[in-house]
Amino acid sequence: MKHLLRNMIGIFAVTLFVLLFYACEQDPQIKKYEYPMPEVSGMSPNIGYVSSQVVITGTNFGDRTEPVKVFFGSVLATKVLMCKNNRIVVEVPDGAASGDVTMQIWTNDVGVIGQYKVLPTPYVHSVVSDNPLGTGVAEEDDVVTITGENFGTDVNDIEVSFNGTSAKEIRLVDESTIEAVTPRNWVSGNVVITIRGYAMTGNALFNPNAKGDVTSVYLKNYKQPFAKASEESWKNGEWWTPADWIQNAVSFNADGSTTVSGMQYKAAEGYTLAFQHGWNKKQYANGKMYQQVKLRPGTYRLEVTYAYTKVLDGNFVAAFIVKGTEENDIPDTDQVATLDGTKGVYASYKTSTVDGASGQLVTASFNLEGETDVLIGFLTTMNSGANSYFKITEVKLVLE
Repeated sequence: MKHLLRNMIGIFAVTLFVLLFYACEQDPQIKKYEYPMPEVSGMSPNIGYVSSQVVITGTNFGDRTEPVKVFFGSVLATKVLMCKNNRIVVEVPDGAASGDVTMQIWTNDVGVIGQYKVLPTPYVHSVVSDNPLGTGVAEEDDVVTITGENFGTDVNDIEVSFNGTSAKEIRLVDESTIEAVTPRNWVSGNVVITIRGYAMTGNALFNPNAKGDVTSVYLKNYKQPFAKASEESWKNGEWWTPADWIQNAVSFNADGSTTVSGMQYKAAEGYTLAFQHGWNKKQYANGKMYQQVKLRPGTYRLEVTYAYTKVLDGNFVAAFIVKGTEENDIPDTDQVATLDGTKGVYASYKTSTVDGASGQLVTASFNLEGETDVLIGFLTTMNSGANSYFKITEVKLVLE
């Protein structure tokens, strides 16, 4: 019996040894993926500025931006904007210097793919017209002088547009001065100077012969995404003071962790100019938020786009254009109806129980015979009923 048991143990040991040996002799069936070596066929442009975009073309790039590393000298480009269809787009990083550009994708080190020359970044200091009505006015064939820095030496690298319409002629006086001749039928708005693809926005100019949207000429911070005056916020980072808008004490009325009006942020809505009561916000009357500007002669109207709104009966919201320079020139809620088109115009919101309402407030036309100081903004009273809120996504001033 003992002899049989020893034989069985011996057979089991031999069998186990054979199985282990066989297993060790076989290659494990694990597939190791090797990424193909990228091949670069081109890189352009090879000269430009920090924050300019560079396009790299070739094959075997893949379609993901994360594994792409492009170095300008020793500085890694932190913004790979696209990797698709054998085309990579990167932004020249801060600190980049002229020299070799190298690339790596996954573990494949491509090496030097080209050279890039970093130019001094251009800046615009001023945009002025030679029009006899003023430096901020420009009609067809006026000469607009643009001053700044690092404009270069080749006029062919420069583009100038007047609110989207290309200049009739461009002259490069020197590396700090450009002259542009205004085109026909251009619409009032910002002047944009582009040098080697690098765009800079100068100040806005007014074309007295063109009708339409003139908001950018007169107002600031007038549409989404609205800008903050500072990083100081209320209610856990939901409310801020908006840049460039003046608020009276009633309209602001910060109460500990909150405020009754200003600029609000919600993920589904973005940044809006907002007026609200409820949710522990104080009721208030005659809140005023506005900008003070000087309008040139003409007939104007104000168009205010609102959304995400619910204003219950007993509350009041209006948009206005009023002659004046100070808060006291804006009538209170119980006097706003006196704006008969001589001192100003307004459009009020029709209260509703609808939640999430959207639409426009449009004032009547307001004619100005001469250059006039005006206040443009909002008059609100929120002191009745349950939660109410009015939220603005865009303010537009139209020259008729």
